[in-house]
Amino acid sequence: MTGEFGAYIDNKRRGRGAGGEDIKLKDIADAMGMTASYLSDIVKGRRNPPEMQILEKIALILNLSPDEKEEMFDLAGRERDTAAPDLPEYLMSTQLPHVRKALRRANEKKLGDDFWKRVFEDISKQDEQP
Repeated sequence: MTGEFGAYIDNKRRGRGAGGEDIKLKDIADAMGMTASYLSDIVKGRRNPPEMQILEKIALILNLSPDEKEEMFDLAGRERDTAAPDLPEYLMSTQLPHVRKALRRANEKKLGDDFWKRVFEDISKQDEQP
């Protein structure tokens, strides 16, 4: 996985500037409050992806869609060998102990993506209900 996050950011900055030009790494770095060399190291896979608040800034600068933003979070988590950074607060909420229980049980039973797809579809149906 090393470098996939950086490659994703590099790809997403292409053609997204005003008038269709590329967004410069320096402009992204300035908005992040970091140096261009730091961001360059991330893009080249020499540094881990940044923390959540910086990822949010990157998503804003690159004008990522919600799906693109989720993909960026997933890549950042995988590259750091952790959960996607937008999930831990929800996963660890004291108000939601069954989230962790369900994940552990699914892991024990080795439930695959087909199971989680059905769960996702059931959750999505909630959006359709009045």
